[in-house]
Amino acid sequence: MSDIPENFDADIATLVAALSCGDLDEHEIARIVDICRQALQNPAAVLAENYGTEAAEVVQYDPQGVIAFIVFIELEDYFAVADTVDELHEQIIAAFEAPQLPDYPYDDNDFETVSDYFQWLDAQLLEHHAAYRLIHFGQSYTNDFQTVLVHREGTDSLLALCRKLKLEAEYCE
Repeated sequence: MSDIPENFDADIATLVAALSCGDLDEHEIARIVDICRQALQNPAAVLAENYGTEAAEVVQYDPQGVIAFIVFIELEDYFAVADTVDELHEQIIAAFEAPQLPDYPYDDNDFETVSDYFQWLDAQLLEHHAAYRLIHFGQSYTNDFQTVLVHREGTDSLLALCRKLKLEAEYCE
């Protein structure tokens, strides 16, 4: 991971801006880009210095996931992370002030798979908050779901950028 890919800084800045839905200022984005760039040179030291010695273990068990891990930690407040879809749904509801999404339909659903839930959720987002879409991003090492709401219109280009950067990301479907 020692070579810095062409356009790395600009690509990471675009990624961070997209995952935060444009909420961060240029200085905060630049700080995150700088940590990611440093991690390309010396990932274990950068993770230990910024996030603790336990975080540095990511280098051993998922060396390709270091950049996604940094981006997730830095943007953690924007993510919904849970072990069950109903817990995930509560966090997604909390992301919006109004209009509120419907509560998780515990007794009134025909979900047979997680995919069924994600299809239902996307229909709810289209109805109540059409500008947003939920994606999986990175690899959660402690939870089943690590997701983030992003602007729907930019999702395809965001996922293409993740592929270019070799970061795990996909639609929640």
